[in-house]
Formats: sequence, C-alpha cells, structure tokens
Amino acid sequence: MKLSRTFVTAAAVCAVALPYLVHPSAPAHSFSSGAPASFSGPEQYCNYCHGGVDENPVNSGTGYVTIIAPDTFEPGEVIPVTVAIYNTTVQQGPQQRQGFELAARDANLDYVGSFNVDGTTVQFAPGAPSEDWVTHTSTSNADTSWTFEWVAPTTDVPATVTLYAAGNAADGDFSPDADDKIYSAEHVLTRIPIANEPGAAPLAFRLDAPFPNPVRTAATARYTLERPAEVEARLVDGRGRVVRVLERGARGAGVHTLRLAADGLPAGAYFLTLSTPEGTQARPVSVAR
Repeated sequence: MKLSRTFVTAAAVCAVALPYLVHPSAPAHSFSSGAPASFSGPEQYCNYCHGGVDENPVNSGTGYVTIIAPDTFEPGEVIPVTVAIYNTTVQQGPQQRQGFELAARDANLDYVGSFNVDGTTVQFAPGAPSEDWVTHTSTSNADTSWTFEWVAPTTDVPATVTLYAAGNAADGDFSPDADDKIYSAEHVLTRIPIANEPGAAPLAFRLDAPFPNPVRTAATARYTLERPAEVEARLVDGRGRVVRVLERGARGAGVHTLRLAADGLPAGAYFLTLSTPEGTQARPVSVAR
C-alpha cells in the first residue's frame, strides 16, 4: 500500500484553472494544464495559492463540487468516478474556467488503488512523484465535469476508501486570487468482500451494465436481488442531479429489468444508480445523438 507523501513546496503549488498556454501574460505559476499534486484534501486545498487559506476559505462560495461514484467496491473492481463543478463565480476574464484534483485514501490517509485516465481530459498531476492524484488538462479546463476510473487494490484492501476532491471555480482573470472559489467534496466507498473470502456474505443486490451503451433511443439494464427489498433506480447527470426516477418501491427476490428511455435527454455522460437499504450501485451511461 502506498504511503502518504511530504507535500511539495509553495513554489510549485498554485492550482489555477486558467489558460496559461494561450495567454502569455498569465503568471508562471498558473496551472491551467493541471493542478499540482497534494491539494485534493483533507490536509490542504487549492486555496493555498488562490487567495490564501484564511482569506479564501474552502466552500465559501455559492457553487459546489461533487463526486459521483458507487457506494461500494470489491477488491480489484474498476469503479467509474465523475467529478463535477457547479461554478457560480462571477466571470472577470474572457472565459470562466474550472479545474479539479482527486485522490483515493484509506482511514490512515495512505493512498490506495490506482487510476485509469485518458490523458486528454484527465491526467495524473503534473510533476507528481507518483500517480496518486488525478486532475484536469489544458484541453478540459473549460469543462464542468470529468470522468475516469479508480481501480480497487487486490491485496491489503481496506474496509473503506474515501475519495477526496478539490474543485477550482476560477473567474478567468488570469490571477490566482480569492475571487477563484475553491470547493471540496468527499465520497466514501465501502468494501464488499469477495465470495471466496472467509466470512464473506453473498451480495444482497447487483446492478448490471445497461445495453446498448451509448444509448440513442432506449436501453435496458438488469438487476438482481438476493432477497426482497425496497429499491429506487435513478438516472443522474454529470452534476449529480437526478434527471429521472426509473423505478421505486418494493421488489421481490430475483432478476428484474429496468427500461431507460433517452428521449428528451441531452447527449452526454450519466449514471444509472440502484439504491436499496444496503447501499447503492452505479453504472455509467452515455447518451448519443
């Protein structure tokens, strides 16, 4: 398991979601191309450089950052994760910008698991000594959400893993000051023991991936209940908003089928979630036009 690392010095720690590459007058410590490592929390956040910790407290603005991911994981499972920012910062420059950084850590704050990133919209933190931190790129610093994968470890698996994210809602004036509002979010994943582990309990429910995916008109997804339960199936957009409730109520044990109609939905990334009293599972869904 990876151990916590000493934080980088202040000379390398200004996570700014501003277009340095297309604006030569931007300060040299502006990182529109990705936030430096170790500012996802919980020890410190991007406000270390954006206005200062005291002058620009985290979550002091009117926007927010959210993490969309399942509530449970199995050892070795590939987990889809989306970070989304709702930016209400008043625009001062030519274009409003956003950025983020995220890390996965156990109860001891050791970094755990690994990430799959595309290198186009999401990358590992530039200059980081490892691949423990995920951040935006210069291609995606005008985006409002980013999707990637966290891969759970197969050995030394902790009981819980917390995803820590910091989001930068910049005003676009090319200055890393207190007008750039910084937000934080946490999301806890609880481990489900695999079936052949000593004392492992069978899964109470499971949500399968929808098909077809991407969806153009409609898709179906099966879910299995090991025992009767109250369920709620929802479609959630990239900002964490529920756009449709597909099913709600008591269901018996066995296999059930959900139907997802895509009419009226804008193209983009969504999550199909299934919740029972024992937790929530989620599967990514893409709507194509």
